[in-house]
Amino acid sequence: MPLLVMGLVVISWGLGPPVSKLLTSPPMVSAFIRFGMSAPFLLVVLALRGRWLSRRVFWQTALPGLSFGVNMVFVFAAVQEVTISVMSVMMALQPAMLLAVVGPLFGDRVSFRQVVFTLIGAAGAVGVIVGAGGEFRASAFGLSLTAMSVLTFSVYFVLTRIARSTSAVDPIEWMAGINFWSFIAAVLPTLLWVTPSQFFEFGGLDWLWIVIVAFVTGVFGHVLMTWCHGHIEVARSSLYVLAMHIVAVGTAWLIHAEPITPMQFLGGAVVLFSVAMVIRTPTVSGRSPESS
Repeated sequence: MPLLVMGLVVISWGLGPPVSKLLTSPPMVSAFIRFGMSAPFLLVVLALRGRWLSRRVFWQTALPGLSFGVNMVFVFAAVQEVTISVMSVMMALQPAMLLAVVGPLFGDRVSFRQVVFTLIGAAGAVGVIVGAGGEFRASAFGLSLTAMSVLTFSVYFVLTRIARSTSAVDPIEWMAGINFWSFIAAVLPTLLWVTPSQFFEFGGLDWLWIVIVAFVTGVFGHVLMTWCHGHIEVARSSLYVLAMHIVAVGTAWLIHAEPITPMQFLGGAVVLFSVAMVIRTPTVSGRSPESS
């Protein structure tokens, strides 16, 4: 079941970058509307389930929620400064970076096999992205935005895993708190830097794209990922997420007419092979609070 749910996460997250590229509004406006839709929705869903955001979860989600909110601002801004290929290459390096912290933070004993196949998987993901053969466009400012998006998402990813490894957390309640704080993170810069006229740049099909980003990639994908954090070690889950780049390339082929090349097929096979090898690696860490 955890692997099936992770597959749904990969599909929903893979839709994110290609769909975000379709948005024509300023980054801050997109982030403000995205969290302005998802935060109240999750709070209503939580209330319909007869629950409310507890004080403990409210404060636990503050730092990861603010990180996630800032991350979305960086993502929306970076996608206008660099090509998706450049952004995805940097994102594909995240699993290798997380391997350096999973041991001290979670007590996970990362095996040599996991390290090797994570690095091979990252190389395969880069092959999927670079193999597109499209134009690579990036400015120093755009690369800085992309680096900050990877950093802030890593903070969100790790802090969520910490919460899931130390206590039982309801995924919907957790994401309700995350989206509340993410909205708070988007409010202040919006008030400071966004003019009323910029909100009028958001319209037409932007509403469709933001709904997909907010509810398919966002609510659906992140609630499932929060659940997965209680069942899959971060060293594994971060590698599995590499497969989202295969989904992203396929989606870009459909909606942006970006060609799929033989190199991409090869890179995709390498990613899937690496994921399969890590799936076959025995678990060496202790059971999480929600291991049933």
